[in-house]
Amino acid sequence: MPSPKLLSLLEGFSRHGLNRFRKFLLSPLYNENRNLLALFDLVDTYLRDEGPKVKQLEKKVVWKKLFGQAPYKDAILRRLSSELLQLGYTFFYLEECRAAEAQEKLALMRHFRSPAQEKHFRGLARQARALQEQSFQHGSRQYLFAYQLEEALHQQLEESTGGMDNFSHLERADAELDRFYYLQKLKHYCDALGYQSFLSKRPEIALPPGFAARLEEPELLESPLLRSYYLVSRMLANPEDERHFFELKALFFRRQASFSPEDRQALYIHLKNYCIHKKINAGFSAFFAELFDLFKKGMQAGLLLKEGLLDPQDYKNIITVGLYVREFDWVEAFIQENTQRLPEAYQENALAYNLAKVFFHKKQYDKVIGQLREVEYKSLVYALGGKLMLLKTYFELGEFLALDSLIDSFRIYLRRKKEISREVRQQYLNVLRFVKRLSTVDTRDRDALAKIRREVESCTALAAKKWILEKIDEMG
Repeated sequence: MPSPKLLSLLEGFSRHGLNRFRKFLLSPLYNENRNLLALFDLVDTYLRDEGPKVKQLEKKVVWKKLFGQAPYKDAILRRLSSELLQLGYTFFYLEECRAAEAQEKLALMRHFRSPAQEKHFRGLARQARALQEQSFQHGSRQYLFAYQLEEALHQQLEESTGGMDNFSHLERADAELDRFYYLQKLKHYCDALGYQSFLSKRPEIALPPGFAARLEEPELLESPLLRSYYLVSRMLANPEDERHFFELKALFFRRQASFSPEDRQALYIHLKNYCIHKKINAGFSAFFAELFDLFKKGMQAGLLLKEGLLDPQDYKNIITVGLYVREFDWVEAFIQENTQRLPEAYQENALAYNLAKVFFHKKQYDKVIGQLREVEYKSLVYALGGKLMLLKTYFELGEFLALDSLIDSFRIYLRRKKEISREVRQQYLNVLRFVKRLSTVDTRDRDALAKIRREVESCTALAAKKWILEKIDEMG
């Protein structure tokens, strides 16, 4: 088989990419070795063939197709693989250059900046300026491009005149460089503060002396993007001052369409993480409502979709937070409208299971039982979650015969399933133990209920602990 690196590179090509790479290999400017094209064709056929692929790329099979009956030489085959791999890298680089039209204009402007080539330079400068004006989004790349364009215009002016009396391009270049530098520095600093929220170690990103004072001058913070990252830095460095969060949230959703896709995602994640790590995890449960609002606005703005798909973890989090803030109707509509945006393998179970969760929170317990019959318990997550929900439903309905039967079968399941970790197994076994006791306790016996409550409160390995405590309070 050709080198694994070559194969993995070509496996990453789309069919269109494979076709373009073959045209590239046909160009004598880049490749004059016909054996490289023949080797590519063998791999290309292998990748496109949907039938059996047992021996197509065995080394001696490949050698025979390339060199016939010539004696096999492994070094030659390895060299061909290496050369084709390097041409693959060159092809990727050229494709990137082809896509970066603005950078192409800048590179050509630098080439044609001599006075003799001024007509070419001016034409390219107009094209570059038009590309700049077409981009309504602001981000690091846009600031860098603006700096490079103004610098190129200044350098051409230097070469074409005897004496300099126009420094406007140099001044604008310096202003754009400031925007680029302060934005990038802020982004690194904000990332470091963000990592600190959930990791024991963070990158050592220090702000130089005078950074904040210079940043707060009007010409920098008048940029909505720079102001957004400035607010992130203040929000994460001083989480107790919630004003920065609310100002950032309002600014972000007012101007996010003008930010680059990368910055939209980064700023949105900073807002969510502040709610989760700095507020909710610190005991400020009021921020569940803010997190839910972020999820709703994020869905409306398409911020949670990647190529039209919704990440299963985001889907789960939206439902969990929505149910916590008791937005039951919204969550039910969300499930019905967005489950088809999950990867196909997740859809059927996700719809049935999560609708059951909504019905449980609405106390529509008969619907819960019917909905859970639609769930296939191939996934351990759905199996444990579904059985636990059914357990709670039987308890809520007072179906104690069904509850006893489920407790017995659930206990057997937990002990037989070897892939369940010891910690998780114990959490669920403790649920079964306490639910069994609650189903048989005399509700008039205050001392017995108080004893169970103390044991539940002291139990550190217990799933559904909040729900069990609620049931004890209702019985007391």
